[in-house]
Amino acid sequence: MQSIPRLPLGCFPTPIHDLPSLSEDLGITLKIKRDDLTGLAAGGNKIRKLEYLIADAQSQGCSVLITAGALQSNHVLQTTAAGRKSGMRVIAVMDGAAPQTYSGNLRLSKLLGAELEFFESDRFVEDVRDYMAQRQAQLAQEGEAAYIVPVGGSNALGSQGYVNCVREMAEQYQAAGEAPPDYLVVAGGSGGTFAGIAAGCAHFWPGTKVIGIVITTNYFAQREHMAKLTEEAAAMAGFDQSWTAADIGLDYSYIGPGYGIPSPAGDFAVNTMASREGILLDPTYTGKVLSGLIGQVESGQIAPGSRVLFVHTGGATALLT
Repeated sequence: MQSIPRLPLGCFPTPIHDLPSLSEDLGITLKIKRDDLTGLAAGGNKIRKLEYLIADAQSQGCSVLITAGALQSNHVLQTTAAGRKSGMRVIAVMDGAAPQTYSGNLRLSKLLGAELEFFESDRFVEDVRDYMAQRQAQLAQEGEAAYIVPVGGSNALGSQGYVNCVREMAEQYQAAGEAPPDYLVVAGGSGGTFAGIAAGCAHFWPGTKVIGIVITTNYFAQREHMAKLTEEAAAMAGFDQSWTAADIGLDYSYIGPGYGIPSPAGDFAVNTMASREGILLDPTYTGKVLSGLIGQVESGQIAPGSRVLFVHTGGATALLT
């Protein structure tokens, strides 16, 4: 891997745990990468991305981070924690009108020091880019340099966090004397985590099939977008490999009613993981991802006896809303 500036923010390496009860239930050897234990705030996958993005912001002399997300965004929560820890102001643009009372991640983001702004648009993901650019220009006129952290921290630079995560996991498996997993299952959301893992596996674990369980219907989840981002992440890491949309292993069957809306299968998966393994998932991301994993085992897409690694990207605070 190429050397890219990185600001240490999280508690790494995060552990990989066996899931003996679910393994027995499903007829596979299932492990979990505990990236819900990354250290800041409630933990989660964004910290790995922010180590690279905030290092870049600081190298440019920026004192403010601007980012955006849903009202219960894990990304906004983790960006706020990482930004404040790094001595930076954090402006968080939230999707929708300001609620009368703050709960869940919104309340925690405010507690951590986020400067919350609310932006209503039917095309929030697209339109908020212009809004953030305007805020950046306004701050420049006031003499403050601001850095825009993309939604989900999902660009080629942020994805380096998960290229590096695959290297970390490969070292953990090697130290334990274990063969790499046959399958790695992770969320497909804004794309940065999936792209980093796909690029990292192509280099460190070329025999491992990466399965992305899609949890959103917006353009981020299109195979073409994921292929482009994966290729950009690989190039930045110094890997000479290309991807087409056909190379991207995404499963769109488990979105349920929509992004941020619990699904019966996702809720069943949350309850199953909690009752069988004592680990909390969330209804927006990881519950639906585990439901996809279970569904692929039941359909035979993941073969009986396979070695499977499930990446837990955090978000259990959503259970409290």
